[in-house]
Amino acid sequence: MKLIDYIKQNRLTKNKFAIKSGLTRSAICRLVKSERFPNPDTMNKIELATLGQVTANDFLKQMQERMIDGR
Repeated sequence: MKLIDYIKQNRLTKNKFAIKSGLTRSAICRLVKSERFPNPDTMNKIELATLGQVTANDFLKQMQERMIDGR
């Protein structure tokens, strides 16, 4: 599941998810926009905060889609 989909499905704001995950709002925004890929520590925080609903594989899929689209 994409991080943005998790945030929307759970009716969270990016700020509330940032607090829940222990990350900054700006980091969440960059991750949602695929402007950065999470490092292992960040990915661990996201997986814990989403109870495993968002995984590293989800970010890999997003990166692959982005590369195919040429963005």
